[in-house]
Amino acid sequence: MRVLLLIIASWGLLVANAWAEHEVDHRYSVRGYILDKNEKGISNQEVQIFDGSNSLGQSKTDSTGYYSLHLHLHNEQRGLKLKLRSGSSEADLRVAFDPADVTTLRVHEANFVGGEFVEGKLNRFRIPPWSYPLVGFLILGFIVVKLEKRRKKKLRESKLEHAGKSSSGSQKKKKKKRKKG
Repeated sequence: MRVLLLIIASWGLLVANAWAEHEVDHRYSVRGYILDKNEKGISNQEVQIFDGSNSLGQSKTDSTGYYSLHLHLHNEQRGLKLKLRSGSSEADLRVAFDPADVTTLRVHEANFVGGEFVEGKLNRFRIPPWSYPLVGFLILGFIVVKLEKRRKKKLRESKLEHAGKSSSGSQKKKKKKRKKG
């Protein structure tokens, strides 16, 4: 059992070292989704990227249609025109990054939805941006209504409690008057 755990741990370390092939300022990732016309991921779809006729890399999509390609590009290659291919779909990409920024990952989001090229990060849940403040206001309104109901309930209880004390005090006075009279 120990030997198996040692082998797995060693393999994990080797994979981690292989993953970081080059410095951040030389790494350029192209990633995204390959989706059908119903926006369902196409699994096991081959994705290739070319510089002219030279293949720079290839990958396959996972079960959700997601792919990721890691390229080794230098600052001089900023503005380079690349061709992305998946099945019968093709798109031109322009390499864009800030050469002065050597710490931020250089990522290009490139997707195919129903064969059409869509650049940028996809909102997979299709929640419109205006709904976030609306939901926030609804939650805030709900909280305010609950707090107001609680406040009114406490006021009523304190009035009833106060009324109960004063009525019991007046009943004692009436009893004293009856005994005297």
